[in-house]
Amino acid sequence: MLGMIGSAAANSPAKLDCPTQEVWPAQRAWNAALEEEYSAFIARIGAAVAAGRCRTLAACMRDASINPLFEPGAETLKFHADCADVPYILRAYFAYRHDLPFVYARSMQGRGRDARYYRDAHPEGLLRWTDAATPRRLFQGLSSTVHSGYFRTAPAVENADFYQAAVDRRAVRAGTMFYDPNGHIVVIYSILPSGELLFFDGHPDGFLTHGTLSEKNVRGGASQGGGLKNFRPIHRIGGAIAQQRNAELADYGGSTQFEKERYRVDGHPVTYHAWLKSELAKPAAPLTTVATAR
Repeated sequence: MLGMIGSAAANSPAKLDCPTQEVWPAQRAWNAALEEEYSAFIARIGAAVAAGRCRTLAACMRDASINPLFEPGAETLKFHADCADVPYILRAYFAYRHDLPFVYARSMQGRGRDARYYRDAHPEGLLRWTDAATPRRLFQGLSSTVHSGYFRTAPAVENADFYQAAVDRRAVRAGTMFYDPNGHIVVIYSILPSGELLFFDGHPDGFLTHGTLSEKNVRGGASQGGGLKNFRPIHRIGGAIAQQRNAELADYGGSTQFEKERYRVDGHPVTYHAWLKSELAKPAAPLTTVATAR
């Protein structure tokens, strides 16, 4: 009898391959503590990439010594992740393992022929985690759905998957992303005492690299929504999912990153990246005010 039970357990599907609505009901809610856990998760993945312990996102997630949220079945995860896919897959995986809701834009609308470079870009519709038959299907499907154009939203856009971060150590953390409107996204995994930002990123060949944020990472204009961005928090209202509005976000930065008159260090004008480094070298201050959308 015990042998039969053991055999049945061995042949049962991994949780990753069970119906999403059964294994991922999302009964928990995102909060500040879970956002801190998400940052720690990203920091660990980024450190592994920087140490050369994994060269693709799938390889990172399949390794229990790298992925702190590893579970049986994860050793067979397979997906191709380039720059835009990397943060989405990591966010979705963390939400799955913590039974949290996860949503993302159904599509991007705007002016132009290439959705990656739309003018006046804005999302249309939302896809929910339960739209995928199984969690594995969601992780695999994200890489063929999202693209760098999903990040191309001006600060005032309220229904985007991301919001423009304030420039301080409370808002900018492991898991914050930097969007270059030329079509690339990097994921911040560490902030050095000097204010330098360390990142990892995916590429069209599926491989991951790492580096230090610099002038090579172009910010672009406000209408393109470049610079530092965080995932927009979501919460449930009954059976519906609501995205937090900009005015509800204590670390919403509005158009701050695009106001060149702010780029000063010790009273002298500097470049955007020199200003970022200087601001992020300062100790974190309590977030007591909410930025006003512009």
